[in-house]
Amino acid sequence: MTGYDGQGTIPPGGLRESFRAYRERVYGSKSLARFFGQGLLLTLFSSFPTVAGALLRGKIYRLVLGRLGTKCFLEKNLRFFNPGAIHIGDRIFIGEGSFIDVGRSAGPVVVGDDSHLARSVTVRTQLGKVEIGKKVNLGAGSFIYGYGDISIGDYCLIANGVEIIGGDHTVDDLSRPMRFSGRSPRPVTIGEDVWIGTRAVILGGVTVGEGAVIGAGAVVTSDLPPRAVAAGVPARVLRFRGGE
Repeated sequence: MTGYDGQGTIPPGGLRESFRAYRERVYGSKSLARFFGQGLLLTLFSSFPTVAGALLRGKIYRLVLGRLGTKCFLEKNLRFFNPGAIHIGDRIFIGEGSFIDVGRSAGPVVVGDDSHLARSVTVRTQLGKVEIGKKVNLGAGSFIYGYGDISIGDYCLIANGVEIIGGDHTVDDLSRPMRFSGRSPRPVTIGEDVWIGTRAVILGGVTVGEGAVIGAGAVVTSDLPPRAVAAGVPARVLRFRGGE
């Protein structure tokens, strides 16, 4: 690792090239007109207070997002990166301080009808896509990272501070720091009607079966069958719902 000359935050082309990359990263295009137009619109209406501001954003942001359904309630100080790849259904609530960030090489972020994203929720994609079903609750401070695909089924109840991570860092290349040694996408699939407790972590490559319950603080590293009740680090099945 000694003397490794990996790429830093600013690319070799310097600040000018970094600014071009930033425009594409944040707004999905290197166009200056799009950069300033979308940025102005999102910034101008971001901090409007009260219910009136939330309802106004639910209409104005249709000009920027890939899709924004009807009767949505968007609280203030939301951030959207690559907004054209964000598709939000009808009657969606998104809480203050939430952040949806779609990578340049990623699939879209899709949020199904009647879902609730509480305050300070973060949804990010890098290579994969994130699909959130209908009538899903994402608790405050939850973090969803789609390096690989992430699918969350309908009716799921996800408590505060849950993390769902669709990928891993490569750790076996000792010639360079782990930060620069690459990542591998590992999809996560969560079935319908799953309850995930506070501060639980779901790691890449995991499938959680329909109707499962995951206890607070659990770390899920392997598949869980339908209707399982699991807890612990790593999570283990304790019993099955319905007395099985």
